[in-house]
Amino acid sequence: MTTPRKGALPAITLRSDDFDALDRLVGDLPGSGPAGLLQQELDRAKVCEPKAMPKNVVTLNRWLHYSDDHSPEVRRVQLVLPKEADIDAGRVSILSYVGAGLIGLKEGQSITWPDPSGAARKLTLVKLEDPEPAN
Repeated sequence: MTTPRKGALPAITLRSDDFDALDRLVGDLPGSGPAGLLQQELDRAKVCEPKAMPKNVVTLNRWLHYSDDHSPEVRRVQLVLPKEADIDAGRVSILSYVGAGLIGLKEGQSITWPDPSGAARKLTLVKLEDPEPAN
């Protein structure tokens, strides 16, 4: 299994419904690569009910802006389940290295996280967009 980093990782929080969906998703996958990293995040996450979820934390389907210390630009993406991923539309799979690294972070938090080559990079959650109003 790939290890994100030696040392402390930032605290993360997941909504209970996101946790359940992600736990089912990684349950049948090999424990390596992004799936293994996501499983590690599930194992250490604080889980809370959707109504108690802080507004400044990355959840599935939320648009966010993040920076990567390997690139000067801030990127706008939405973390989604693999079947909804569309990189051209900015919808990034939770089973990507970036997706697994950003889920559960609070605005302003950073995480040192591997990329597909195994090199460490620092991902920082710059800001979250307001959620879409419920219909």
